[in-house]
Amino acid sequence: MYLVNSQEMKQCDKNTIAYYGMPSMVLMERAALSVFSEITKRFPQKESRILVLCGVGNNGGDGFAAARLLHLAGYPVEVFCPGNKEKMTPETKNQYDTARKYHVPEITELSETTYAIVADALFGIGLCRQIEGRLADTIQTLNQMSAYKIAVDISSGIDADTGAKLGTAFLADLTVTFGFAKIGQLLYPGAEYTGELVVADIGIDANSFLEQKPFGISLTKEDAAGLLPVRKAYSNKGSYGKALIVAGSPDMAGAAYFAAKAAYQSGCGLVRILTAIENREILLSKLPEAILTTYDSGENFSEKTAAKLEECIRWADAVLIGPGLSCSVTAQKITEQVLKYTEKKMAFDADALNILSGQKEWLARMTENQVVTPHLGEISRLTNISIDRIQKNLLQTALDFAKDHKLICVLKDARTVIGTPDGTFYINTTGSHGMATGGSGDVLAGFLTGFMAQGLTCQKAAALSAYLHGRAGELAASEKGPYSMLASDLLDEIPKAIQELSDWREQSL
Repeated sequence: MYLVNSQEMKQCDKNTIAYYGMPSMVLMERAALSVFSEITKRFPQKESRILVLCGVGNNGGDGFAAARLLHLAGYPVEVFCPGNKEKMTPETKNQYDTARKYHVPEITELSETTYAIVADALFGIGLCRQIEGRLADTIQTLNQMSAYKIAVDISSGIDADTGAKLGTAFLADLTVTFGFAKIGQLLYPGAEYTGELVVADIGIDANSFLEQKPFGISLTKEDAAGLLPVRKAYSNKGSYGKALIVAGSPDMAGAAYFAAKAAYQSGCGLVRILTAIENREILLSKLPEAILTTYDSGENFSEKTAAKLEECIRWADAVLIGPGLSCSVTAQKITEQVLKYTEKKMAFDADALNILSGQKEWLARMTENQVVTPHLGEISRLTNISIDRIQKNLLQTALDFAKDHKLICVLKDARTVIGTPDGTFYINTTGSHGMATGGSGDVLAGFLTGFMAQGLTCQKAAALSAYLHGRAGELAASEKGPYSMLASDLLDEIPKAIQELSDWREQSL
């Protein structure tokens, strides 16, 4: 599913009107009809009292048209336009005049009237300034109402490009957006103010890009199913790749276990763990399927350890380094040696990123075969940018880091974003807040490495693993509840998440 910013969406509108000859008023009517459809589907009883807040831009025109449709269908609806009507766009003035001729009731001030539904068509995707004064007070009043709240195209006060709140914002239960999802509707805090998101077809589709396709993508189930590696009847364990997990240190066996098991559960044929010798017994008992190679953690990276590392890397199709590795002298030497194998697909996670943050010159050795999977604290240390600033510029941070270092950046947050060197990006929408628990990132990193080992490009493996990792989290939250989730619960649900996609693909053939 494509994601667009405000300028890309405006260009789509222009292309649809100017190139394809679709009249603007037709698009507006179809937008209004999609809002009408969602309201009547959810509230079939026509006694539901409705207020439609309309602005003077084209978003307001969508609102006036939707109010007219509801009025003609027998719903008790009122419109309220707090802006200067003399500044209405021609299309909105036309819709306003039509609504008046059909005697759609209009109010000039908010009253104590109780509404079952409030629809926000005050500002559209072009808003880029803070909402203040009377309009801010109006939105706050609407937010305090107990009504079901619907945003038309986007919640007023949410930046369509970043998801930032522009002073205040309409807190929607449902947003009916047109053509394509907007980037700011998926990123926080915009996602919180968007509620359930319905993308309505109003006659603007991928043809409207005129070959200038956007850089943003959010995987749907159909998209993810298309990325899932294909299994063949005539195959063996060597057919599905070999993954090396360089992880774990004394008292940190769990990270190696989570990553290695997730790699196996991705469908990878063989998984090997290179870890400190102290972890040998527990990993052999927890994951006997794994091939285990150990080194003496007390040594300062001996020639024997270097030889083991080289043999393991040459064996592997993809490598993960970092979970539970520590930042010891040995761990730093291992990380430095791994960076020499630039032809290998590699994922750098956890302690490997902490080591890189202390040796930033090593980043210059990385290539598009490499993936980094930082959380906010790790990317802050890698970039010397504050966490607060990163949170406000999550997507741009991932894109800048990917471009600057020519690698794939999987930036983990409530919405994981993936940046690539060519500017393509993904925003993942699956997941649960129950995943905010120790070990969850190790599972994602192992999952990613398993898919890379099976032949997926780093970019596709990152997008698919983020989707499935989040879906496993949703299933685990449904089963266990978000409060009590553990990383091991994600491992339990990964097979179900993958089977969902496999079944979807089979049914689509």
